Amino acid sequence: MAIPVLRSLTLKQAIHAVLAAFVIGLTITAAEFAWTASRERTVALAQVADAVALVEGPAASAAWLIDAELAGQVLRGMVRANAAWAEIRLGDGTLLARRERPARPASLLERAATALLFIDRPVVTHDLMTPANGPRAADGSRIGTLIVGIDTGRAASGFLAYVSAALLAGTLRNLLIGLAMAAVFHRLLTRPLLQIGRAVARIDPEKPYGQPLAVPRGHADDELGFVIARFNHTLTLLEREHDELRRLATRCPLTGLANRALLLDRLDHAIELANRARGDRTGAGRLAVLYVDLDRFKRVNDSLGHGVGDLLLCRVAERLGANVRRCDTVGRLGGDEFLVVLERVADRDEAAMVAQRLLDGLSSLREVGEHRVHLTASIGIAVHPLPGNGERPEGVPDSTGLMRMADSAMQAAKTAGGDRFVFYTRDMTDRAETRLRLESGLREAVAARAFELVYQPKIEAAGGRLTGFEALIRWRHEGTAISPADFIPVAEDTGLIIEIGRWVLEEACRTATRWALDHGPVPVAVNVSARQLADPGFARLVEQMLQRHGTPPHLLELEITETVIMKDVRHHLPTLNRLRALGVRIAIDDFGTGYSSLAYLRQLPVDVLKIDRSFVNDLPHAPDIASTVIALAQRLLLSTVAEGVETAEQRHWLAEAGCDCLQGFLISRPLAADAAEAMVMTAFARDEALPMTA
Repeated sequence: MAIPVLRSLTLKQAIHAVLAAFVIGLTITAAEFAWTASRERTVALAQVADAVALVEGPAASAAWLIDAELAGQVLRGMVRANAAWAEIRLGDGTLLARRERPARPASLLERAATALLFIDRPVVTHDLMTPANGPRAADGSRIGTLIVGIDTGRAASGFLAYVSAALLAGTLRNLLIGLAMAAVFHRLLTRPLLQIGRAVARIDPEKPYGQPLAVPRGHADDELGFVIARFNHTLTLLEREHDELRRLATRCPLTGLANRALLLDRLDHAIELANRARGDRTGAGRLAVLYVDLDRFKRVNDSLGHGVGDLLLCRVAERLGANVRRCDTVGRLGGDEFLVVLERVADRDEAAMVAQRLLDGLSSLREVGEHRVHLTASIGIAVHPLPGNGERPEGVPDSTGLMRMADSAMQAAKTAGGDRFVFYTRDMTDRAETRLRLESGLREAVAARAFELVYQPKIEAAGGRLTGFEALIRWRHEGTAISPADFIPVAEDTGLIIEIGRWVLEEACRTATRWALDHGPVPVAVNVSARQLADPGFARLVEQMLQRHGTPPHLLELEITETVIMKDVRHHLPTLNRLRALGVRIAIDDFGTGYSSLAYLRQLPVDVLKIDRSFVNDLPHAPDIASTVIALAQRLLLSTVAEGVETAEQRHWLAEAGCDCLQGFLISRPLAADAAEAMVMTAFARDEALPMTA
């Protein structure tokens, strides 16, 4: 569309040039007309003055002699010349003779020309003096007056003839000048602009500097050449910016590796090539996707800082790129996750060899800046197409599907401890789909509060009296009971544990308050997750629940696993102190399975140590750890609860060892709320419940 626009510009330019020439020409012509009008007036007056000079003598004689006939002859000659009328008057004003030319009708143009030439009626008056040879004495006195009226019509006709000729000549001149100007403009400006427009139209938007504009001949040193030079310079800058934007759109700004968008594009292309070569017996049509995730990278960021973490990621990118072929693609998905696309691999063994080479290259990375690190990674491998071992997925996966498969395999490698690679199998997808369905159902259950609490009793080891309950959450999904071991980790990963924990806490407080009012005080323990304890508002939430339901604080016990507390003791200590200040009892669950520091244990506001069931299962044959925990609790003035008690031998040993309370299937399985309340009512009716005081 650029060239038609330039053509219309050419036409406009020609019209403007002609109009400019006409305006200038008309201005000059108007000045010429004014000068010519002044000249014609002067000429007309001069001609009349000359005629008057010729007839002055005879006119004076006629006036001297008072000869009307002679005066008429003199005036007749004047009228025939340039005068429209003429008359002679004597010295006293008496008219001696008068002659007029017959009037003819004047056209509009003649009247306009007359008005332009003569503003008023032009009259020439000449005094007639006494002739020197007159019959009377010559005293040189005035004897009369010759009055002549100029013939304006004749002067106007001559002026109009000149104007017509001048207008015609001026019009032709202006037209020729305008066309000449248009030709010059077209030659020097319009045609170069047309050439530039065509060159601009041929510019490739993907590579704007592929065809720089050529400077038209003869314009290298003028303004047009300067404009083209600046335009080409701008094209160069645009090319650089275009390359930079393309790099930013397809490359990780930190490592320079391919980003997710470019990886997906390369992977789609590799899948297409693999599908075309599927019939190749050499196996060169296969491709492998390696999903690489660094192990414990967050610890490096948290301990050494994000600057060191970024430097480590750059070093990892270098190692990954150095251990693959030029035809392969290495990219960063984000964070500490990388993807490697291996094209034309022969079989699983070749992919495994590359994966092991990557692991070895990363593990050999010992120093980052001034810091020493020990780096390992987990790698998931998805091969397309899968070997004919019955694991071929339905349909042909796309790039996103292959990445998801490799991700599932990587998660399996990380679950197995990291520093290894794992191949994708079909059951990984099944597990992932099961997890997605579980997560979806869990979200619906949280919104509908579709959970229930069961209560497992705890009894005094020595006397068997009821000392409290542990509230345990249960969930039935699509008619099937889902184990907490299956849905609690999902709730932790998705953050739903916060809402679930709030509901459990509220139900436990409501139940403990009702039992205390109806029967007697019985403590209820609830489990606290890592996310709940890390929430800055958790202590405030507990306080609000106690106030809302009027629950005595000593009837609520919070069980926190040892590994959760010891993961960041200094961070959790303020929350634990605030909970303890409320009067809430705190128990360390699964004690002995973590790596507790005795120094920290003495600082923690803890009331109860729960002996993990794995140590109870060893009783009475391997009592070392259980007896150590009981002795430690006694020295620190803490209560002990043994969970997972299932045999009479275990119960007897724990009672003899000084354990305070027991919990397990030997005492009772978890009970529904009604059954648990019946146990509370029976215990207080028989005085078999251990009274608890604040």
